[in-house]
Amino acid sequence: MSRVRTLPEALAEAAHSDAGYIFVAAGVETRRSYADVYDASRRVAHALRALGLRRGDLVALVVGDAGQFLTALFGVSIAGLIPASLYPPAATSDLPQYLAATAGILRSCGARAVVTTAGLQPHFAHLRSRCPELAFVVARDTLDAPECESPAAVSADDIAFVQFTSGSTSVPKGVVVTHRNLSANIEAFSGPAGVGSSTSDVAVSWLPMYHDMGLVGMAIGAVYGRLSAVLMTPQAFVKRPVEWLRAISRYRGTVSFAPSFAYDLAVRRVKDCDLEGLDLSCWRVAGCGAEPIHAPALAAFAEKFAPVGFRETSFLPSYGLAEHVLAATFPPRGRRPRVERLSADAVAGRWIATIAGNGSNGQQVTVVSCGVRLPGHEIQIADEHGRSLPERAIGEIRLAGPSVTPGYYRDEGLTARTIRDGWLHTGDLGYVSNGELFVCGRMKDIIIINGRKYHPQDLEWGIGDLAGVRRGRVVAFGTMARGQADRAVIVVEPSGTVPGDVLTDSIRRRIVDLCGLLVDDVVLVPRGTVARTTSGKVRRAATKLRYERGDLDAAAAGHTGLHA
Repeated sequence: MSRVRTLPEALAEAAHSDAGYIFVAAGVETRRSYADVYDASRRVAHALRALGLRRGDLVALVVGDAGQFLTALFGVSIAGLIPASLYPPAATSDLPQYLAATAGILRSCGARAVVTTAGLQPHFAHLRSRCPELAFVVARDTLDAPECESPAAVSADDIAFVQFTSGSTSVPKGVVVTHRNLSANIEAFSGPAGVGSSTSDVAVSWLPMYHDMGLVGMAIGAVYGRLSAVLMTPQAFVKRPVEWLRAISRYRGTVSFAPSFAYDLAVRRVKDCDLEGLDLSCWRVAGCGAEPIHAPALAAFAEKFAPVGFRETSFLPSYGLAEHVLAATFPPRGRRPRVERLSADAVAGRWIATIAGNGSNGQQVTVVSCGVRLPGHEIQIADEHGRSLPERAIGEIRLAGPSVTPGYYRDEGLTARTIRDGWLHTGDLGYVSNGELFVCGRMKDIIIINGRKYHPQDLEWGIGDLAGVRRGRVVAFGTMARGQADRAVIVVEPSGTVPGDVLTDSIRRRIVDLCGLLVDDVVLVPRGTVARTTSGKVRRAATKLRYERGDLDAAAAGHTGLHA
């Protein structure tokens, strides 16, 4: 294994290469070599030290612009401080709610400073009265001072950054990532057993910098590998998914990662006329992770874009989480995604993953291989008593190795519950088959009805293509609310003009057909009710809490078929 490199060291080394970032926003391209980025970051570092910040102080970054964010991140690290990325507000109308939530994060992590935009600076300045340790709120544009002293000494076991989880199953938690963690994970996933990157590669990404796949997998990973990276805005992708593909074609991108929903969105939103001029033959690694991988979405993407050079063998489904920096497993490159169809009974409670035969009449669940463990790392599948399980037995996925976080920032209790005896307890369910990991869902999200277990993702995807259902705005969960145990609930944002009672009936029929489950409650809510995390996943726990409190009743009052 090569030597551990801290974040400042990796940037300093990359500054001697010809590579750099290409920022693309609103049709404007800005090229910055890593030498330019290093110089700007050192100026940020000096400006921060001039404020009076002390070594080890935590600095929260709330900056949407990728270029400004990255020089702030590197600058904070060079100064010997701890950067922590927070997502910026989506819209000004969400500002009061956003600031209230963000104030809680700033208090819990004891942030000493916030670096943000000039427009947001006054709003964060008002939070100082609610955040006792917050001493400085500065605009990123003002952090520019000539360097007149040596960078701070940064060791491998210092904190590289604090990554706040997206909060799909709980409130955001601050995951500590050390420089040793970061270097080990990037080396492992960039090597021959992962992406197999080289300096000739070109990364292309629209993922935001506050998302670990965008920050580590694309932006920081490119620095460590001394390869160029094209960074688009998330808004450009959401508005027109074809712009992602055009960037890959235009810049001859070779590596690009995205969650499963992005491939699905591209299939549905990219028109046939948009294919003209596209050439995706350069795209050798199409990574997929960050959420349950939907095999039909990948298959549909491969079929739609094969005429413009995309190869199904470019897909690289993977498994990982912020507590493991980013990636934990990768399959061999150059093969089609490995898919297994399981008996639904196996996943629903028998805990043995029995492959369903082609002629099987029973209900089936499709799972995609996420590959094998990274070199130097370990995977264990364990039962509820902590005992290691054999191949094809479904249990909790546990991880060990140099990428595992030392814990959660200023939360010793959660750290002790999550990391025990050297193993990271992920809370995810899966099994190993022929050495490869298959992820089945999350332990906390499992719906148990009459002793049978169902994974909410299967129900959500199952009704996603129904007429009248707004795709990606479906939440399924189990609840014991309102005095009744073992109830299955589905919350849906309708789309179109399908009457509520008709839509509710079709949802019930589809779920019965898919897995034999009779849904107890279908709740139709107005557009915008179903919240999503910063990485695009539905906030299942938050939606469930709103339902159990009765908050969704008022939201749904305008829809017919409520609670049918």
